[in-house]
Amino acid sequence: MSHEAARQLVEKGLVRGVELEADSKPPFCVSCEWGKGYRKGIQKEREGEQATEVGNEIHSDIWGPAPVETINRKEYYVSFTDDHSRFTNIYLICTKDEAFKSYCSYEAWLKTQHD
Repeated sequence: MSHEAARQLVEKGLVRGVELEADSKPPFCVSCEWGKGYRKGIQKEREGEQATEVGNEIHSDIWGPAPVETINRKEYYVSFTDDHSRFTNIYLICTKDEAFKSYCSYEAWLKTQHD
């Protein structure tokens, strides 16, 4: 609750047993300031041209281990993003060494869906 909202509740008589100092100012709270902060967006600069066809260039990333496993004991995920369409597929995997198998599945999916 903000300092000003608490002040208004006391002044309207909605809260009893609290006394206000007339010249009180809200204290500086590092956690509150951090929570209200924001980050500047990452500027998107691209070297070279975007892919001209689906499947010409694929971007990949592996994330994990997750703090909690899924029901099927998956702790990682690998993502594949097509540079032309920007369409992303995510595969849940148990270990990092399953990434290549996931890529083979993605490649097969890409060939059947986009010729």
